[in-house]
Amino acid sequence: MLDTISQMIREHRKQLGLTIEELAEKSGSSYSFISRIERGEVDNLKIKKLNDIAEALGIELIDFFGDPALSGAQTLKLVALPNATP
Repeated sequence: MLDTISQMIREHRKQLGLTIEELAEKSGSSYSFISRIERGEVDNLKIKKLNDIAEALGIELIDFFGDPALSGAQTLKLVALPNATP
């Protein structure tokens, strides 16, 4: 599960064009913490911190816990598209 979350954080960050430093600042985290998460080196991630990262990435906390086959950054954009159209 944490490997999927790590991968999603990295995908979303890159898609937004954010550096690790920028994501760290937006989420109230340190550079080293975000870097360790993305490398899969964090095995105890508090929900509050994960929520802060999700908000900084513009996604919902629940997006991290959906079906892994449907949780990629591109898939989430497609799923949200019908809600964004008038």
